[in-house]
Amino acid sequence: MLTRAVARVTPLGPARVGFWRRPVGPTRPRSPRASGDRDVETSETADALELVFRGRPTTVRAGSKLRTALLRAGETPHNGDARVINCRGLGTCGTCAVQILGPEDAVSPGEWTATESARLNFPPHAPPGNRRLRLACQVRVGRACEVRKYDRFWGQGDAVSTEAAEDAAPLGALEFLLDAEEKER
Repeated sequence: MLTRAVARVTPLGPARVGFWRRPVGPTRPRSPRASGDRDVETSETADALELVFRGRPTTVRAGSKLRTALLRAGETPHNGDARVINCRGLGTCGTCAVQILGPEDAVSPGEWTATESARLNFPPHAPPGNRRLRLACQVRVGRACEVRKYDRFWGQGDAVSTEAAEDAAPLGALEFLLDAEEKER
């Protein structure tokens, strides 16, 4: 549980010191089930898409940020130590750079965002190889596709990475603290 100290100050000095606690919800969403009916589509299963990531099929929720969807599925768009040392979805570090293979509308927006343009034109990402990349934290999943992660710390290498994630979300619920999508859940 996250805890933050809260102090109220009056003209005569501190009046009270207490703690404010915010409960941290489950890291995996629970899907509602109809009693005895296995063929009922819930909103979660109706919106499910299958991606191929690091050579393995992965089921994600349509419309969610690619980074969040992969982490929720037990995968990570980060290589090695970048699992711990990254910007948590702000788009400033570039460690979640991936290549999207599939239909043009597999992710939205279809073109680089301003954040992607700024980050993917800054070393170690550089033309011409950077044009194939997207930041997983800046795009939303729209259709089934293949997502390729390249080797090296920022994913700027030439070899496709197939390493499995040992601990996709090493910080647990804190991994999603800056994710606006998660605050809506």
